[in-house]
Amino acid sequence: MAHHDTVFAQVIKLVSRHEFESLAKTHHQGQRLRRMTRWDQFIALASAQLAGRVSLRDIVVNLKAQAHKLYHVGAQGVSRASLARVNARQPHIPVRGAV
Repeated sequence: MAHHDTVFAQVIKLVSRHEFESLAKTHHQGQRLRRMTRWDQFIALASAQLAGRVSLRDIVVNLKAQAHKLYHVGAQGVSRASLARVNARQPHIPVRGAV
């Protein structure tokens, strides 16, 4: 059986993981993240944006339902408390060329 990437995985491939990690390291503030990585946060927020999710609980439930697919984009599931804490305390990473 042939393997086909999901549309979400194809969109995520447009983001250079190496460049993302270097920007995350440059712009990280505060304490070290414990279990959640910046990449996990990005995947959670990108999937929420593309799926039209509106609440943290909705995002976490959706990611839990898709847990077997997260491995293929290099992420793991997140908890609602961790996602809320990281979103509140960490600044966004500016995108080059954005207005």
